[in-house]
Amino acid sequence: MQEKIYKRLSNIFYNQDFLNFIGCKLEEADEGKVVISLENRKEFTQTLGFMHGGMVASLLDTASGFAAFSVIDEKNHVVTSELKINYLLPVVCKKLKCVGKVLKAGRTIIVVEANLFDEENKILAKMLGTMVVVPNSYADEVKEV
Repeated sequence: MQEKIYKRLSNIFYNQDFLNFIGCKLEEADEGKVVISLENRKEFTQTLGFMHGGMVASLLDTASGFAAFSVIDEKNHVVTSELKINYLLPVVCKKLKCVGKVLKAGRTIIVVEANLFDEENKILAKMLGTMVVVPNSYADEVKEV
């Protein structure tokens, strides 16, 4: 099952221009859990030299979103409805790991969490969020508006 989930999520993950642009990698994927990684770069920093909060949010959102993907069928997609982030420590390390998990999966709403860690497995940020299940045709419907 894990291999099938990884293959499905990998196809979606590596077809996202943003994730390819920043160099994000899908390390693990299982039902309800995903691990992604990223090498920190100077281009991701803000004025004080810490990783920009928006980049941290993107990693947390990505890991939790793909965890949600792992529990839905192939006819559907997920989009973020809301997220709440606690930034616990400045991100200054070179390599980051982000773990996304499904806390509760309903038919249309999936509650997720994600945690961002440094190389020493110290937690840097924590997110709690809600994903909404939408049909794959949703993007075409939105583009028509």
